[in-house]
Amino acid sequence: MIRIGVYGLGKISHRVIQGILYANNADLYAVCSSSLEKANAFKEEYGAKKAYDNYEEMLRDVNIDMVYICTPNYLHAKHIQIALKNHKHVVCEKPMCVSTKELNECFDYAKKQNCFLMEAHKTVFTSLNQKLFEFISNGEIGQVKSIDAQYATRLTETISDWHFNKPGAGCMFDIGVYPICYASRMANSPILKVSRLKDEALIEYENGCVAHIATSWDVDMENTAHIYGTKGSVTCKNFWKNTELFINDKKLVVEQKSDFTGEIEHACNCIESGMIESSIMSRNASLEILKVIGV
Repeated sequence: MIRIGVYGLGKISHRVIQGILYANNADLYAVCSSSLEKANAFKEEYGAKKAYDNYEEMLRDVNIDMVYICTPNYLHAKHIQIALKNHKHVVCEKPMCVSTKELNECFDYAKKQNCFLMEAHKTVFTSLNQKLFEFISNGEIGQVKSIDAQYATRLTETISDWHFNKPGAGCMFDIGVYPICYASRMANSPILKVSRLKDEALIEYENGCVAHIATSWDVDMENTAHIYGTKGSVTCKNFWKNTELFINDKKLVVEQKSDFTGEIEHACNCIESGMIESSIMSRNASLEILKVIGV
């Protein structure tokens, strides 16, 4: 059982914590915020053992095996390295880093400290998408030739200023990483070439597959992924969290209590196996995402 401390108690942390609570190999041990009142409220709501208002104090707790970082994008690399310095395994919310340089420095340090490090991309670990990857790998739709994935939503409420004026700001870093990560996983090939036009990209993979991804904060889109192979196709709305899709016109449905549980269980399995890097969301997988963003 991996004992986890969650750092950063914003909106997304509620869903992360629910994912931890449903995981079969994870224990929500601690929560940490700059506000002790907020941390205590989370502790009471979700049954954590400890509440902290100081990150480094939480990291000195010998009972914590792993930290899950939910802080603003531009602070991720700093918070990752502080955790690694204290010999804690780390899972960090997407995007884990805002540049290739930052990402490589974090993975290099994790290797030096013999600690596990992974970017949190629930998209590839949902029950549905793990099953879909298995079907594609088994040739259910033949060779994948084309992928079209979009995630766009018109902003109707105010979000934090750092989303616009700090490193790692902008729509592509926020919701745009979902279609990028999804396309790369289902194409299952290194990227050969990227063509960017504002918040859209055309990605060519070494195996011949071509993906078109689109994102926006200005317009609403269908938020659907289509995968076309030589023997069939896949259609999935809200592909980053859904529990159903159509493959070759047949409906596939899976059960899922939390769309975050898969990534939590995977990270804990890796740590329990003595791994310091995921075979799915590896350093290279994270680098491929930044390659599309262009940083």
